[in-house]
Amino acid sequence: MKKQSILLLLIVFVFSIFAAVAHAESEDELWVVVDPGHGGIDGGASIGDIKEATLTLEISKKIKEVFEKNGVKVILTRTTDDDLCEDSFVKREDMLKRVNMINASKACIALSIHLNKFSIEKYRGSQVFYNTTNPANSYLANIMQQSLIQYLNNTERKTVKRDNIFLLNKVMIPCCIIECGFMSNKEELALLQTEDYQYKMAYALFYGVEEYLKLY
Repeated sequence: MKKQSILLLLIVFVFSIFAAVAHAESEDELWVVVDPGHGGIDGGASIGDIKEATLTLEISKKIKEVFEKNGVKVILTRTTDDDLCEDSFVKREDMLKRVNMINASKACIALSIHLNKFSIEKYRGSQVFYNTTNPANSYLANIMQQSLIQYLNNTERKTVKRDNIFLLNKVMIPCCIIECGFMSNKEELALLQTEDYQYKMAYALFYGVEEYLKLY
């Protein structure tokens, strides 16, 4: 009985990835949704005048540039420093708009871009969050984490399973959250504000997506 359950899980896992990629390939192009976290009145974490929302948008635009230069089309959930609400900011409305945009797209995966902050300055490094709503999420997260470790060469962090993140719970295609680094670490925050490091991050994520798609 246990072997049958494992086999069924593997079948569901493989089918879920195949269905997402096949959908994109049916349009003769590969699409990825990149979600710059926060925006508008929701600035996210901050250090002085530096807002998470500003940096996630800058990094996401570099990701779009790098991916599209290498043949992968990118949909950004936002392109300006605004939230997605029609009137005054309501967090749930903003998140629902992001979820609906991702689920209505022809993308094969979604990456939500964020930055970390902690009370102790010594912590640093990129980290990927995922949940098991989609069986492919852990596979995607592990590949992205390994790519960040390999190409940034400044972290040994492992993926973290989180079941309490709205976006991860509602998005239907393979999806993970990329915490690009710690704003609370002065050295890492300085790096995260430079174009060179933002491009380095973008390429690390592109190579991760490229590895993920090699399954096909």
